[in-house]
Amino acid sequence: MDISDIKAALARPLPGKKAQFLMAPGYRPDYDLEEVMKFNPRIGGVLLLINPKAEGHTIVFTLRKEYNGTHSGQMSFPGGKREEGDTDITYTALRETEEEIGVRQEDVNVIGALSELYIPPSNFLVYPTVGVLKGAAIFSRQEYEVEEIVEIPLSFFMREDSRSTTRIKVTGKTEVEVPAYLYGKYIIWGATAIMMSEFVYAIAEQRA
Repeated sequence: MDISDIKAALARPLPGKKAQFLMAPGYRPDYDLEEVMKFNPRIGGVLLLINPKAEGHTIVFTLRKEYNGTHSGQMSFPGGKREEGDTDITYTALRETEEEIGVRQEDVNVIGALSELYIPPSNFLVYPTVGVLKGAAIFSRQEYEVEEIVEIPLSFFMREDSRSTTRIKVTGKTEVEVPAYLYGKYIIWGATAIMMSEFVYAIAEQRA
């Protein structure tokens, strides 16, 4: 799929919850935005970063370090909390991406965004930006937060059999079965899988 096709898909009305909830755990409540704002959530921005390659585009993820926290050891998109000096949420996503994986803000072409997503365990309201690397990727891992920078082919997510399930130990719970993308040793579930699901759904609709 060409980048122009992906950009066109993101310019159309987004599928929102009907796509997001394809990869949402069964125990996840269905919040609306007005209800979420009553929780005084922290605001964050993440970047779904596409690395265009002749042999096929890849999506760039980070594997978080193990730590005593909600999202320890999880696969995620680069991103983080909006700071006071950030001009907008896209700037937040680009700034955090540069800090976490070393990709300069000026080396990313922003082509769209996905629907906002509330993450109950950390009380974050996240706004995903979609961007494309302008040239050859030069990654530099932030060692304090990022265990590994992982690229996964977009073609994998576009396969009908890419959606699976696995058992995960959730904070404060016993093991539960959750929807996930399983790529080798990497498990993409939770908020990252939910955002990825909307992205894939939007592209598939464009191709239909």
